[in-house]
Amino acid sequence: MQGLEARFHVDWPGFTLNVDLHLPAGGVTALFGHSGSGKTTLLRCIAGLQRTSKGRLVVNGELWQNEGHWLPPHKRSIGYVFQEASLFPHLTVLGNLQYGMKRISDPQRVNLPQVIELLGIGHLLTRKPESLSGGERQRVGIARALTVSPRLLLMDEPLAALDLKRKREILPYLERLHDELNIPVLYVSHSPDEVMRLADYIVVLDDGQVLAEGQAADIFKYLDLKN
Repeated sequence: MQGLEARFHVDWPGFTLNVDLHLPAGGVTALFGHSGSGKTTLLRCIAGLQRTSKGRLVVNGELWQNEGHWLPPHKRSIGYVFQEASLFPHLTVLGNLQYGMKRISDPQRVNLPQVIELLGIGHLLTRKPESLSGGERQRVGIARALTVSPRLLLMDEPLAALDLKRKREILPYLERLHDELNIPVLYVSHSPDEVMRLADYIVVLDDGQVLAEGQAADIFKYLDLKN
């Protein structure tokens, strides 16, 4: 069975995440909502970074988690892009990319030149992270997440730390990833503009609950009607 089945229940003081989702096997699925709605908590559950006994996760027919089974984060075939690109400062850009590739076996190995070309970072390979702009660091961070040949790419507000100029710089590269790589993406954002530009499918979260989900065009019509 293709697609992602994600069912999680997390109880914290003052907040409960309770979701039961069946998401597409491809394209960009946006987790959309205000700050505190549960977007990042859900993403961390999927990554295995937030452990909960009440959860079930199946990715393209492969069980990653249920009440009797737990696949640890390092064995989940994911790439994770955070708000800040946490690059190794002592390594060059190429060294950071090669470090990511050490995690995978040869049969799975990605086409590194393709990733470098897609993200437009060929001219940065010999530079250290400290000499890069915020947008350049984030592009390298995305490239490093792709070097592990993920079955699922998780992006947690990857543009949130960038100014408007840098956001406009990086968005075309995200669109290229969408168009040219066959890797499903879960994209966390509270920006309608980003979601409208990138998403195929949208899950709207509010206070830990799914408020709405569906194809992007349908969900934006629904949100327009509510406003």
